[in-house]
Amino acid sequence: MNIKKILRRTASIITITAICLATVVSYAPAGAQELTAEEIRDKISQIEKDNEERRNELSKIEGDISEKEENLKRASALLGEQKQLVDYYYNLVYYKEKDIDDLQAIIDDLSAQIEGIEESIAVAEKNIADLEADNADNLVKFAQIIRTMYTTDAGDMFAVLAGSADFYDLMVGAEIMGNITEQNQIFMDKLQSDIKKLNSDKKQLETDKATLEERKAKRDANMVTLLDEKAELDALVYDAQLAADDYQQDYDIYQAELDSLENQQNNLNYLISVGESDIENYEEQLKQLIIEQTQPDKVYQEGEWYWPLPGRSYISCDFGYDPWLDRIHKGIDIGDAGIYGDDILASKGGTVIIAQSSYIPGYSYGMYVVVDHGGGYTSTYAHMSEVYVYVGQEVEQGQPLGAVGNTGYSFGAHLHFEIRLNGEPMDPFDYVSMV
Repeated sequence: MNIKKILRRTASIITITAICLATVVSYAPAGAQELTAEEIRDKISQIEKDNEERRNELSKIEGDISEKEENLKRASALLGEQKQLVDYYYNLVYYKEKDIDDLQAIIDDLSAQIEGIEESIAVAEKNIADLEADNADNLVKFAQIIRTMYTTDAGDMFAVLAGSADFYDLMVGAEIMGNITEQNQIFMDKLQSDIKKLNSDKKQLETDKATLEERKAKRDANMVTLLDEKAELDALVYDAQLAADDYQQDYDIYQAELDSLENQQNNLNYLISVGESDIENYEEQLKQLIIEQTQPDKVYQEGEWYWPLPGRSYISCDFGYDPWLDRIHKGIDIGDAGIYGDDILASKGGTVIIAQSSYIPGYSYGMYVVVDHGGGYTSTYAHMSEVYVYVGQEVEQGQPLGAVGNTGYSFGAHLHFEIRLNGEPMDPFDYVSMV
């Protein structure tokens, strides 16, 4: 290996960054190798025509997609607002149901208290009835005593009866009570006291019951109001949910339409990509065919090969296997700051056999020139921004062929430079040295 080559490779290793901006070259479509140059050009022309129609269709679809996206955006906004409204109403219903449950608990408690008071009143009424029955029995017994006393001493009895308010007063006030035992007197006093107390307790229970029933009636009225309010909220929830379902249906329709358009878009983009890939392959096949058809009797010019970009020495991608793209890089990429527009010089004199001034963005060599130097040697200069020469033109060594650009499969301004021998890519640094 010569010193210049060692220096060049060392410079490449210590470079801060090395980005390969090279042309993707793949195999030509099946059968392409059997086509003539004219047939290949016809194939390329047809693919370009088909892709142009696909791009026109894509343009229309993109407009439709934009419209559907706006519809979907509006539907999404309406749906979101409606869902918030539904949630709001559901929250109102939740708290209304909680109020109803709390009120029902109060009503149930009041009902239980009323039921308890009614039971107490029933007990009091039974006890009063029992005591009154006892009192009636005692009055019957007392009447028998009066009758007996009447038959024995009628004068005294009439005097007692005349001054008595009732039988009880008669019993306690008249002298006749002296004939009643002290034990019977105590019993009667207690009997009347119990009846009086029971009546008082019963009256208080009835008052308490009336108070509770009044409170319960108010709560029942409140419950009716709450239930009416909940029924209104349920109706609002139902209507809001119906509207949300309608918005959801609109959204789903727009989404389905958008998905369909995007699928069409993806399919067209795929077909365009396949077509452009086929063009790339056809162009590579055409380039290879033209190189193979170079003038076999053209005399190779002996002498040094020139560096195509004097003053530019940054190598962004070397010759050979490229791990970043996982393929063989068939030349070297020369790139540097401010390189765009620099003149590209013929590395050796010869005849221009390809001067490609049209290209597909993102594919292949872009705008490029191939020069036949005789003896089976050709050189390629790719990704130009301008092409200065034409096919069949004789160029001298060092003559400008075009300007550095960023066309084709390229990620920044640079020159892709190849040297081939009988169509086989060679390492350019086996022939040229950086100047």
